[in-house]
Amino acid sequence: MAGPEGIEWRRGPRSRAWGRLTWYAVFGGAIVVIAYVLFGNEPAQLDSGRSNPLARMPAGVAALFVAVATPFVLALFRRPLVAADHYALSVRPGILRTLLLPWARIVEIAAYGVREEAFLLVRCRDGADRLGDLPRWWDRTVLRAAMRGERQPRGSGPVVAAYDVAVRMDEFVGDPAAQLAALAAYA
Repeated sequence: MAGPEGIEWRRGPRSRAWGRLTWYAVFGGAIVVIAYVLFGNEPAQLDSGRSNPLARMPAGVAALFVAVATPFVLALFRRPLVAADHYALSVRPGILRTLLLPWARIVEIAAYGVREEAFLLVRCRDGADRLGDLPRWWDRTVLRAAMRGERQPRGSGPVVAAYDVAVRMDEFVGDPAAQLAALAAYA
């Protein structure tokens, strides 16, 4: 999406989020079923009159399953974001917060392929100025995934590790080169 005051990359289908949620539901559902098969017939009280903790195991596993499913469900609604205007680049790499990175703090923006997957990489300037948001550990989840997938030739250092934030470009509609060119107009 483009406008006189800025652009926002159009998001693609939610296939990655649906795939992860489906995988989790199948795997987690199997664990819940196993817990009910193993512990479903446990008596509520032991012969000594004390409550049986194993009787609560199926309900506890089901509650844990629901609690851990929360990030997978959130990924369907809080999708990655890349937007730019003349002041800053806004990125949301995952489901948590949206980072506002002023162009004055950005040193480099690049598109980089890691195992047939393209990433938008952003390197920020270190310094005492407090313009915009500082990427934190949770903001670098996608960056860490890119570092794990990166294969380096012998004698060279990791390329992705030099950056501060990464966003998966396949979450958006369009060719990575065209997406990067759209950002270049504002950079």
